[in-house]
Amino acid sequence: MLRTRVGLILFLLCFLIGLAQPTPVMAQAIVTVSFATTNPLPLNPGFAGFSTEMLANAVEYYDTNLQSIAATVSPGWLRYPSGALENAFAWTNGVTIPSWIAAFPAPEQSLLDATIKTTAAKGGVLFSDFASMCANVGGAKKVVTINGFTDTAESAGAFAQYALSNHLSVAVWELCNEPYVFAGSHSSFFLNSTDYVAKMKPYRDAIKAADSNAVVAIYFSDAGFTEPNWDLGLSNYTDKYWDAVVYHHYPQMPTNGPAFADLMAIDNWQLASNTTTRVINYLMPMNNSNVIYLISEFAPSMGNGAGGQNPPTTTLYGGVYAAEYLLRLSTIPQMTFVGPYQLIDAAGIAITNNNYPAITTAYNAGRTTNTAGLPFGFYRSAQVCGSSVANWVLTRSVGVYPATVSTNGPTVPIDTNGLVTIPAIYAQAYQGGNGKRYVVLTNKGSNAAPVQILQDGVAMTNQFLETFVTGSDPSVTNMPPPDSAVQIQTATVANPVTIPEYSVVRLEWTVFRVPPPMVTLNVANSSQRLRWQGQTDVMYSVQGATNLLAGWSTLGKATNSATNFTFTNWNSGPQQFYRLAVP
Repeated sequence: MLRTRVGLILFLLCFLIGLAQPTPVMAQAIVTVSFATTNPLPLNPGFAGFSTEMLANAVEYYDTNLQSIAATVSPGWLRYPSGALENAFAWTNGVTIPSWIAAFPAPEQSLLDATIKTTAAKGGVLFSDFASMCANVGGAKKVVTINGFTDTAESAGAFAQYALSNHLSVAVWELCNEPYVFAGSHSSFFLNSTDYVAKMKPYRDAIKAADSNAVVAIYFSDAGFTEPNWDLGLSNYTDKYWDAVVYHHYPQMPTNGPAFADLMAIDNWQLASNTTTRVINYLMPMNNSNVIYLISEFAPSMGNGAGGQNPPTTTLYGGVYAAEYLLRLSTIPQMTFVGPYQLIDAAGIAITNNNYPAITTAYNAGRTTNTAGLPFGFYRSAQVCGSSVANWVLTRSVGVYPATVSTNGPTVPIDTNGLVTIPAIYAQAYQGGNGKRYVVLTNKGSNAAPVQILQDGVAMTNQFLETFVTGSDPSVTNMPPPDSAVQIQTATVANPVTIPEYSVVRLEWTVFRVPPPMVTLNVANSSQRLRWQGQTDVMYSVQGATNLLAGWSTLGKATNSATNFTFTNWNSGPQQFYRLAVP
């Protein structure tokens, strides 16, 4: 009996000791991101950029405060004059023509009316000023939208001739902006898509007559609300004269007060199912094999039609979405340019003070004003903080190393019921044109995840410079400083790297140091040719200045195989300076 009691006591004691021990915690699975450095996919230099609609605000292209902050978001291209507000715009003097507005329906007339005052009071929103801004923010390429609604084919040809004669190279000429919006039996512009491309053919021919190397793009329907009849008409059109296809992407979201988590789930589906798949499986079979593609506007959700945004646009999650959108589409070599709407608004570079009274005063007095230098209080939105982490890589890289991500990590839903999921972590790797390599990752979920980077099958042992944005609340937006909740941060890390919740993360490391090139300049008949010897697997920015104490303008970028760069009279003044810079 005593032995039984002693045994029972020992059993209870062991049981209680066991209860006191901490419950074993299973180690969190390490997600692997693998890539090979052989046979990188080509990446168009300047892949990531922004629509740049400035017809209705008081900001000037030549505002140096704007240019300084715009350079920090690494625009590889910018778009002029951009968007629906240009439908009654004349490029020759940079103003909205009041008599052209009457052809549009009332809602569009209201939008266009608002640009009469601003374009006139600013003395015109001029292409030459836009081109200077492109040069001063790092050599952004220029995408131009032709006003095919109310301007003429002859004007389009003159525009192309002006750009060519003044050495203001245009990467792509878009024919109209979202022409499907103004198509149908009710429209005075286009009956359908075949009528659109037929009426745009003279514009294309005029542009090509001025510049035979011009790239001309026509519009397929919005990826957020595809119009099959519009696209089918273009697919069946026999004279596919276009060099490029452009489209926009604005997902349609529920408007009856959905939970933010539901909005993220809908956008997660867009990322997984309506980015690369749409281009490869839907658009490419409808077009000639040599056609290239660009997306000159996208957002996490459709706006209100008057420039306003709906969530999750402008938020931290909006930045994660925008970054991953860019990463996914960068894996298609035929995709040349992708960028959100837009550079200057609550989803891009936001404004504290609109300074609109200066415009009103000048317009009412019948004079022009210069708003450059006024205290606009520019700051970066939460969304652009996220996307610019990726932009940095996409404007400095020449190749994509397609990455694979293991499926043992956290997941996120792609439907509002939470029944279907995808990995929360997405990643791609890049060959920099500056002697570096990069891995860019997004985390769309609320759980941090450890990630091991494998290069050519081997776990990397070097340190990484980490640049990232993150936050616990995906719906957070930035306010004017010092109240901006989302900030770009940096750290030094090593494998395995913890990818925090709701984040965009850039990892970079140096593969080789780029030696200074030996540069020579030949001048003959005003034609100037820079030549250099050195690394041929890098991308150089060719920069010029007339005063070494002033800033350098980027004249262009030389791809990784070039050893010379020719230009004609791009700078004025008795003394000119040139240099090569590694971006």
